Amino acid sequence: MCVRRMMTAGLVISIVLIVTMALGRVVSADHSWGNYHWARTTSSFNLIVVNSTTDEWDPFVAAAVADWSQSVVLDLVDDPTGSTSSKDRRQCRAPDGRVRICNLAYGYTGWLGVAGISIDVSGHIFKGYTKLNDSYFSLAYYNTPDWKQSVTCQELGHNVGLDHQDEDFNNTSLASCMDYQDPPFPYANAHDFEQLESIYAHADSYDSYAGGDDGGGGSGTCDAPPGKGCNKAGAGPSDADPGWGMSLGRRGAYEKFLRIDQDGTRHITFVRWVEGR
Repeated sequence: MCVRRMMTAGLVISIVLIVTMALGRVVSADHSWGNYHWARTTSSFNLIVVNSTTDEWDPFVAAAVADWSQSVVLDLVDDPTGSTSSKDRRQCRAPDGRVRICNLAYGYTGWLGVAGISIDVSGHIFKGYTKLNDSYFSLAYYNTPDWKQSVTCQELGHNVGLDHQDEDFNNTSLASCMDYQDPPFPYANAHDFEQLESIYAHADSYDSYAGGDDGGGGSGTCDAPPGKGCNKAGAGPSDADPGWGMSLGRRGAYEKFLRIDQDGTRHITFVRWVEGR
């Protein structure tokens, strides 16, 4: 799971693995997300995005789907039939083999958007989800087309295996939604597409996008009590999702969590906490 955090008024920005370059610039020349990718037996594949957003988000989802579909290795397919009930949008459960995207006023949790992926026992993504937090998007600062488009683009980019290109708001814009910048940039750039070609340069022995059964998505399906079993080290800051599981270590404001289900499925969370926490 990747949680995008805000960068103003005591809020925080997004998370994932980073590479620190000279002069303090945080930028990744190879911005794959831990080599995670969807398994497929063909050179290009169609990945269905179950659209559970409400009407005001439909244009941004459609634009992001079309943007990422410019890649030569994948096409995102907008499925508009996703449930928009409050319960389903809160859980945002991803069906196996697909991505689900949802919006809701999830509360002032410190995150603007969340992207999560589930990894099968062979190490491939087999479902993913994106949540867009209307609690913040209702505020004047974030309630703009560029912010909504940029976050939608970035979180779907995580769902197909991309990390951030850059996490420093104070340097020159890379003109990519995978770059932290203010004002935000709403679309992918050439390097994002080159990275996708690198990630998906090989074929696999099966297709992990060919599912369809309801999955756990972002619901946090670990039922163990805090500090026990799959929730070991899950008891933490009050806004932490216990379903994040066990902490694998913290460096400064960054912390990585891992939850492993009994069947070997891994759910991965990268978090950047509020400064000084």
